[in-house]
Amino acid sequence: MLFLGELATDQPRRVLDIGCGTGDIARRLAPLVEQVDAVDFSAGMIEAGRQLPGGAASNVRWIIGAVEDVQLEPPYALVTAGESLHWMDWQIALPRLADMLAPNGCVAIVGRDFGGPAAVRARIQPVLMRHSMVPWQEVDLLSELQQRDLFTLVGTRRFGPELWQPTVEDYLECRHSQRSFARSAMGEVAARAFDDELRRVLAELRGDGEIQCVSDRLQLRVETTLAWGRPHGTP
Repeated sequence: MLFLGELATDQPRRVLDIGCGTGDIARRLAPLVEQVDAVDFSAGMIEAGRQLPGGAASNVRWIIGAVEDVQLEPPYALVTAGESLHWMDWQIALPRLADMLAPNGCVAIVGRDFGGPAAVRARIQPVLMRHSMVPWQEVDLLSELQQRDLFTLVGTRRFGPELWQPTVEDYLECRHSQRSFARSAMGEVAARAFDDELRRVLAELRGDGEIQCVSDRLQLRVETTLAWGRPHGTP
């Protein structure tokens, strides 16, 4: 997160976190910059973020709305997107972000890979595909944005793998922080079915020795990818 904060070089160091969900990025960036505007169209996700550690920080402003048309207060030294650009209208969102960036500002796309080794992915992926609230598809986001002349890539970094030791319930909540599995979108019945199936698969993976568990905590490895660049404005 420190490196991400260093991408905000213009003064004032104000950050816009789009599709923020529960604010995993926004809450951790807040101590490093002057202000973070955290935007998400789900009021439920915003409210959950307020209750989490760092969610009540005085320099975090929670905003309910879609980045394509919500009222914002540019300029921003940095725009962050954590696994959220997939669900936006790129033809509207990217030019708007370009207009809101400070002269040296950039958009940073953050991805987390906690799918695990191939054997684990093979068991969990079908569960995700069955329960996803949006059509499941693998998209090379950066390639798509560049092919459509919406984004110029400046740099990439990969961090990890780092040890992640969630409880099963922590793991489930992490999945629900992803827009495809947001509780507010799934509803109580669908979310419970998703949780039950994922718990069962995780238990099977532990029993088969594919996932280790120490003191009720899963032993997982997480990699973070960071790509940053400049979105293109309206021609």
